[in-house]
This record gives sequence, structure tokens and C-alpha cells, in this order.
Amino acid sequence: MMKSVTYGVLALILLSGLLGCGGGGQDNEYRIVLNDSIFNTGVNRANVYWRPGDSLAWEEALTRADSIHVEGNRWSVHFPEGAYEVYKTEDGFRSQQRILGWDRAFDTISRSTNALRLLDNNRVLIDLPAADVVLNGDSLRIGLLHIKDRAFSWEDFPVEYPDYLLLSTYGNPTVPLVMDQDNLGPISRKTVFRVGRKHYVLKSVDESRRELVIEPIASPRDVPVTAELDVYYKQVPVLGLDGEPTTVKRAKGKGLALYFWGFGPTGGKDILRLDSLYRQLPAEEQDKLDVALINHNNTIASLREFVEENDIRLPVYRSVAKTCLRMNCHPYLPYWVGVTNRGRITSYYTWPQWLEERLSSRGLADNRGGE
Repeated sequence: MMKSVTYGVLALILLSGLLGCGGGGQDNEYRIVLNDSIFNTGVNRANVYWRPGDSLAWEEALTRADSIHVEGNRWSVHFPEGAYEVYKTEDGFRSQQRILGWDRAFDTISRSTNALRLLDNNRVLIDLPAADVVLNGDSLRIGLLHIKDRAFSWEDFPVEYPDYLLLSTYGNPTVPLVMDQDNLGPISRKTVFRVGRKHYVLKSVDESRRELVIEPIASPRDVPVTAELDVYYKQVPVLGLDGEPTTVKRAKGKGLALYFWGFGPTGGKDILRLDSLYRQLPAEEQDKLDVALINHNNTIASLREFVEENDIRLPVYRSVAKTCLRMNCHPYLPYWVGVTNRGRITSYYTWPQWLEERLSSRGLADNRGGE
């Protein structure tokens, strides 16, 4: 028998009222072993801090402080000219505030370390076991995100967070995570999630956080959905270059690449490359894949000017608030969302160079998102 705990600690409790909706019983359960993982690629691994340029001068300054309050390794130091929060570590004092006479320095997180930036900007170390599964015909990768510790040990904030349920696309071991995405949500005593048109309830997780049991339910009643994932593409609302609302539709029988971008430091050079590569595709290859360019950051007027000056033929749109509804948009640009010719979403975040490869001499032989 699977050893389980209640989610007072791991946020899992049998939801008898909700399970009654499903009418399933044990024959209707999915028992999932999380024997794979997901690595977060969307975290800034550098941390700026400040340290005394002259340690002896700082030690002398402390003797002139109006007051010093010490709690753990955090010092609250009050001078007539202002107050500072500093940390005393093994290699001296540090601060997240800029202090006159202190030097700027950096901490870094190893590229092999799975880490995450929280909504409060704290960065933490995470464990994210996952598994590829098929639920009622819908394929996805499901993961359980556990926050282990602070990414930078000298920082002082409580590590008291729930575990999170993550829903991602099938077969993708790397995902850039943002905590307010629709496909990620905290596990609680009433954890209901949606995949495609189906709803499920999380019944239990074992103590190792490597095995979970879920069950389909007919209706979530009035319980909010913790996380949701659209498996198939639905047209997204945008603005056209005339400033009027429109939608990006997928043509029947064709794949679709939604390329999210901003001018950024390159000034749109990536768009020039994509447009040129797409023009060079044979007509029969263009008939297999559409590319839509959705700008996140710039004005309609600047987009219109850019398109006219560079004779961009690919369709260009401006995102609106509802563009990102269930699209799991990410602030790190550019990236693209891949949709097959049957409408299945293969990835919500794909590296831009992969789209360039798709449109290069390989044509559409590479199947990373459109067929």
C-alpha cells in the first residue's frame, strides 16, 4: 500500500465531496510515478549585493551607530543619516541595499542547479520530479515542485511555501517557470486541476513526493482550479496593426508557430531573419506551417513603421491582456509556441533558434512544433 500523508504538511486530503462528482472509485484512479524531472530555465542566476570597500572603516562606523538590532545574521543598523539592513556572513558583511562606500559584487547559481524566482523576487532551490502521462487521451508532463531552501544561504527569509502542481507539455524536460502562470499552482486541501476539457482531483502524494494519485471528476463544483493546461490550441485575441481587435487562428491542416517578441537590444533583427527564411521556403512547405509574430512590448505605431520600412510579410500583431490567458506567457523574449497541423500544442516555450532551424534548409523535416 502506498504510504501517504495528509496535506496539512504536504497539502493532501481526500476530497470526498469532489470525488463523489466523479463517481469513479479506485478503477478510475491514475497512480503516477514521478520518475523523470523538469528543469527550470527561466531564472536569473546572478544576484547583485554590496560589501564594504573598507572593512575597517565599516567596523569603525558601527561604533557610531545610533542603534544596532541583531536577529540571526541580519543586522538593522541605524545612523543619523539613515537605516540599513546588512547581513553578517562567514566572509564579512553584505547588503542588498546600495551603501555609500560599499562595492558592488555578485553571487551566482550554478547552471546545473534547479532554482526558481518567486513572486517576491526571492530565489530558491527546488526539486521538480515529473512524469509524462496520458489522461483520457490528453498527453502531458505533470510535475510536483518542492521548494527546498534559499538559493543564496546568506539571505534571510523564511522558507515556508507549499508544494506546487505543474502541468506542462509532453516530453519537455526543460521549462521556464513564472509563478503566476496558469499551469502552475499551490497544492492545498482542495487541489483540482484541468487538462484539456477534463478536470481531476489530486488525492494523495507519498512521503517521498515521487508518487501521486489523481482521479477524474465530472465537475469541480465551486472549487477553484489550481492549475490548467490547454492541450489543443484555441485562437488567441490580439490587436492588428490597424489597432483593431482580431484573433490568431490556425488554418485547417496547417501547423502554427506563435512567435512572441519585442524589439529589445537587437531592434527586431530576429524578425528580419524569420521573415527572410519563411519567404525562401517552397510554396508546398509554406502550406504546412503558418508563422504569426506577436509583439509584447512596443506600440502599434512603432510596429507599423518597422513592418513598412522592412517590408515584413509575416503577419504582425500586438498582444493584449487576454492574449496570455492560458497561454502561459513568459517575460523572457523571444520564444515561440508550437502547434501541430492537428491543433495540438507541442510546447509553450521553445527557443527562437529552433524556429530558424525549422525554416532553414531543413524545411519542415524537423518536427519540433508544426506537424
